[in-house]
Amino acid sequence: MSQQHSQINHTPFLQYNRRGQRIRVEGKAYIRTGLFSRVECELRDISPGGARLVLPEGMVAPDEFVMVMPQFRYPRTCLKRWESGREIGVEFRLV
Repeated sequence: MSQQHSQINHTPFLQYNRRGQRIRVEGKAYIRTGLFSRVECELRDISPGGARLVLPEGMVAPDEFVMVMPQFRYPRTCLKRWESGREIGVEFRLV
C-alpha cells in the first residue's frame, strides 16, 4: 500500500504574513531628515502595518525615521525592516 503525500502550495500564505493586506499604490511619501527638511521618495505599496518605498539615488534611510504621506493626517514613525537596492520595507511603529 503506497502512501500519498498531499502537496501544499505555501505561496498564498506567504504573501499574507503581515498585519493586513498590502495595497499597491503609486504615490509620494516624504522622509523627514531634519526639523524643516525632508526627502521625497516613491510609495509603492502600503498595508495597515507598513509600506514599501523607493528611495532617491544615493540615499540611505536610517533604521528609524518619520514619514509623511499626503494621504494621511498624521506622520508615521517607521522602522526599516529590509532593503534591496533602492527599495526598503518599513513597519509603522505603534506609539
